[in-house]
Amino acid sequence: MATYNDDFTEIAHCGGQATFAVRCDEDGQMSIAAGFRGSSPTPMAMITVYATVPQGFPVSDVRMGGIGQAFEPPCPEGCMAVFLGSDSHGNWGHQCPRCHGYFRNGNHPAIYPLTCPYCGLKSHAFHFLTKAHARYIKHYISTYYEAIDADLKPGTEKEFIIDMDAIAKSGERENRPEFYYASESQQTRFNCQRCGEFNDIRGLYGYCASCGCRNNIAGLNEIFAQLRKGVVDKTTSPESVVSRAVSAFDASCRDMINQLKSRIPMKPARLKRLDRLIFHDVESTTIAEVKAAFEVDLLRGIDSQTVAFLRMMLERRHVYEHNAGVADERYVERSGDDSWRVGDLIRETEQNAHRLLSTLPIMAQNVHDDFHEIFPLTEWPVRYFEERTGRRKQKVWFRKEQSA
Repeated sequence: MATYNDDFTEIAHCGGQATFAVRCDEDGQMSIAAGFRGSSPTPMAMITVYATVPQGFPVSDVRMGGIGQAFEPPCPEGCMAVFLGSDSHGNWGHQCPRCHGYFRNGNHPAIYPLTCPYCGLKSHAFHFLTKAHARYIKHYISTYYEAIDADLKPGTEKEFIIDMDAIAKSGERENRPEFYYASESQQTRFNCQRCGEFNDIRGLYGYCASCGCRNNIAGLNEIFAQLRKGVVDKTTSPESVVSRAVSAFDASCRDMINQLKSRIPMKPARLKRLDRLIFHDVESTTIAEVKAAFEVDLLRGIDSQTVAFLRMMLERRHVYEHNAGVADERYVERSGDDSWRVGDLIRETEQNAHRLLSTLPIMAQNVHDDFHEIFPLTEWPVRYFEERTGRRKQKVWFRKEQSA
């Protein structure tokens, strides 16, 4: 996962020209051929959707075959095929029809559904076209009708063009035609750990638009790797590592539980209890409540000694954040640690920091695995990625590392 400073900036259209070549033969018979051509040096991807004529409402994605191969599915009656180009990075801006969240991703699939990174809605990709896409589709169809209504003499021909190249290269924004569409960068860019697809979302955590995998565990792994490097390089204190690791773990877990709360119907009383959950206290009711509500078991595969270690470290986080590292009565009573007395300044060890950074991912992986038993992935992009790269999911590598 990577974040950038160029949040919410425009990414130009890939350019190219949609063409409608109209010909009137010697007998006065009219014919028209629609096409798309482009010579931009930037990345370009093309999709096709069927839309109603003359209204321009998208009704289906189209799987384009090779030369001489028919489109799948066949064009419905009263519709026509419309070609759309990507942005100049070769990616697509999409908008969820349910929560209206905007995101970018690397594909507009015709053979499997997209997933909204924010609310988890799975639906056909054409349902995620933006309002700007819709305006372009209507303009495309109106240009087609303008072409077929052309008054040509026998033996002549004419080409009608929607020139996205000229608009994209002009750099002007004030006088752009309404049908021009561009993308907008968001805040967090990541390549999905399960299917490899590019995503660009607002906020930090979300679903992969291609396969539906949450990026929480990948984001935590990156944070933990940076913290571990800080300990090794002596640039981050062990006390800071404890506070930051637990904070990141708590935020990641609460984010996934919030997804479960929003997507699974439940009684108001249970929803109210879940609103108060925290994940930085192993002795709280959180773990039991989450397991009872969703069958999500954070402590699966963790032995009693490790649970005791977690209890101590989570209590130390409280001391570091709220008491400047000085042990108080709460710490002495609840941590199970008899190494420090009330009033002592706790000196954290690198060994404890490393152990915590190896233990919290086990709990996070438990949440991730159980979450995706409830909300399974879209398997086609995952299988395709594995076949293409030879990679396979390492399902429980944290637990294997612990037991080695």
